[in-house]
Amino acid sequence: MVTRVALAAALTAVLASSAAGAQDARPGEAPSSLELKREAKPARPIVRPESDRGQAVRDASSAAAEYEQRQRDEALVREQTRPAIRRPDLGYDVTSGIQQRNLRR
Repeated sequence: MVTRVALAAALTAVLASSAAGAQDARPGEAPSSLELKREAKPARPIVRPESDRGQAVRDASSAAAEYEQRQRDEALVREQTRPAIRRPDLGYDVTSGIQQRNLRR
């Protein structure tokens, strides 16, 4: 049992020394630089076309007219779908009262 422990300790020492030696730099070579160099071309200037103010005004006015037309159409639909005003003389209480009077006669 003592020999097993001694053998394991010797094996561990050999592996540790070989791993430490593998991390050393090779003799005669300079350590390489880890610096990254970027070669970039100068950015191209962005040239946007000239805007036509007249076309922008026409587009805005047509969009405003379309919006107003849509609002008028929606108002007409709301007005047509609004429930009719109920007449108070045709309520449930009135009609049931009239029917009861007719039954008593």
